[in-house]
Amino acid sequence: MSDENKRIVEINGVKLEVDLRTAKVIDHFKVGDPVRVYHPKRDHYSASIKVGVIVGFCEFSKTPAIEVMELNDEYSGIEFRTIVIGQDINEELQIAAYDKYEGLISRSNVVEKFDRKIQEEELKLADLKLKKEYFINDFAKAFERIIPKD
Repeated sequence: MSDENKRIVEINGVKLEVDLRTAKVIDHFKVGDPVRVYHPKRDHYSASIKVGVIVGFCEFSKTPAIEVMELNDEYSGIEFRTIVIGQDINEELQIAAYDKYEGLISRSNVVEKFDRKIQEEELKLADLKLKKEYFINDFAKAFERIIPKD
């Protein structure tokens, strides 16, 4: 083993020689940390990376897990969903620290999509109110003999 690939590390008073070619990096996460969630290729869908926030750690005795609130920025709109990652639970998913320079999302884009969705729902509500008013004022009058008033 060459010198540039090894390092001596002391852990609790024990000195270890570590081969950096095979050493693993351990990430530290806490509730509220922004993360990237890697969804590997499934069926006919391509692999994707989504943005999320760690919302909790489930410290189950046999299968500890991480809960992530994930933002799905789809063509049809914005949705949040909670995913759980752990042993035997969505094992194919991976998380990594989010780097603010990656630009996976922009605040203005997300807010704009929420505003658009709110406008769509307000139009649906207004349409339902109009239909109700039409039924009460016009449609029901034509059928008063068939549909008695309350």
